[in-house]
Amino acid sequence: MLRLGTRTSRVLGRGLLAALGGASGCATQSPLPPGAFIREPTLLPVLGPPPPPADLPTPPAPEPPAGPRPRPDPAAPLTLREVLTGVQDHFPLLYAIEQEREIAAGQRLTAEGQFDPVLRVRGSDQNGTFSNGRLDAAVEQPIPFGGLGAFAGYRRGLGNFPVYNGGLKTAEGGEFRAGLTVPLLRDRAIDPRRARLRAAQITEQLADPVVRRARLDFLRNAAQAYWAWETAGGQYQVARYLLELARDRQRAIDVQFKAGAVPEQVDALNRRLIASREEAALAADRNLQQAALRLSLFLRIGSADPVVPPADWLLPRFIDAEPPAPDPARLRADVEAALAARPELVRFQLEKERRAVELQLARNQATPGLNVFANAAQDVGFSKKTFTGEGIFRTDRTVAEVGATLDVPYPFRTARGLARTAEGQLAQLLGQERYARDEITAQVQDAVSELVLTYQRLDRAREELRQANRVLRFETVRFQKEQANLVELNLQEIAAAEARVRVVTLLGAYLGAVANYRAVLGIDTPDPGVGGRVLPKTEPLTPPPDALPPPRPLP
Repeated sequence: MLRLGTRTSRVLGRGLLAALGGASGCATQSPLPPGAFIREPTLLPVLGPPPPPADLPTPPAPEPPAGPRPRPDPAAPLTLREVLTGVQDHFPLLYAIEQEREIAAGQRLTAEGQFDPVLRVRGSDQNGTFSNGRLDAAVEQPIPFGGLGAFAGYRRGLGNFPVYNGGLKTAEGGEFRAGLTVPLLRDRAIDPRRARLRAAQITEQLADPVVRRARLDFLRNAAQAYWAWETAGGQYQVARYLLELARDRQRAIDVQFKAGAVPEQVDALNRRLIASREEAALAADRNLQQAALRLSLFLRIGSADPVVPPADWLLPRFIDAEPPAPDPARLRADVEAALAARPELVRFQLEKERRAVELQLARNQATPGLNVFANAAQDVGFSKKTFTGEGIFRTDRTVAEVGATLDVPYPFRTARGLARTAEGQLAQLLGQERYARDEITAQVQDAVSELVLTYQRLDRAREELRQANRVLRFETVRFQKEQANLVELNLQEIAAAEARVRVVTLLGAYLGAVANYRAVLGIDTPDPGVGGRVLPKTEPLTPPPDALPPPRPLP
């Protein structure tokens, strides 16, 4: 049997006019005084109660906060590895983004459901001139190979049937039937079901680069928050150090002032310095608290609860830490490593595969649909004849049918439009991927440049601090011998303190640049890497002047 047809569809739209009724409302009372409105308050509509929310999965309940979790050594300084491990294991946003895998797996399972067998059952009992009973059951099975479709079923029709429905009658035992459809042109290499399944499989693979991109950002932000906290702690130590210098000097001035050895203006000047440095210490304390609170968003020790790190978890002498120097000669290797590891490029590759599936499907739909089919049916049981039992009322014991269908939706505008869209999207992705590769290369170059120049600035700042400490020692000796006044000594103390702050700030900036460098290379492991190996020098870079007291521990 050969069927030839041309399909033409026309979409007719009809406009529907809806009349909106008046809305009743109630006036609101303003908290402003009378006459403050330029116009009368707007009436708000009265809304009914909201519908009950749908049943949603309950999010994992966090444990009740119980302060800092126990650490292997509670008195030891906090390490970067502890912070990054907490992010890897307990960070809520990372947990949330990892659910992309579950979402994509569910979508893939949904696409696989297109190939589930479908059971269709229909029964009827008819009374009247033609009293009969019918039962029709069939199982349809789409096959994900070659676009094949198969079915098997059973039907039973007993009673009296009109002449035009004589084929509904079966033998007493009913009729078993089965059939197979084979596409020869369209839907042979690919069909909408297989295209949706392949797209869902690619989407499931796309979840991995999405999660890795988020993990890179979270680990980088956590490392930078950790080094910002250490930097704030170092700056606070400098501020407290300056304050203790002025306070210790004031105790000596009080004794000398009572004895009449120093004028009153020296006492007043030093008390002004104490007040100024107390304000600076409070500002540094506030900065340290802010940095600790920001770090607590990433610091999850043993559970998902944030832990605000106390000040005694700071490195004791962060200013003397000596990280390894960068290696600018590895720039070419770093670029190649980033291009191989960055999840953005993996995402582009998978996106291109998904668009290629869409293009293949569109081109497939631009071919005629030529399908062959074969059906067979077999009646079982005793066959009771109706009326004469001749012609269409004769119950056939075995029936076989072979045929073909041809479907040509000329001029294929739908398929050509889909193909054109997919080709444009592929070209778009190619341009975006090329820019992403250029951007990654520039990011690696920028990260290496930041490392090298920040390390050089750190080296120069440490040299400045060495010289500032030398000058401060000389000025302190001159002040003790009454060859310099308090103003001159204060200037050198401030200069040395500013040099210390620069060293601390640049050290934190360099270690934060290491965290950015690792993220740029696509390293998403909790191992802190080169930035985590902070090694104190054997001889401190910034020994306190002999004549000055050591800084007190942080509160």
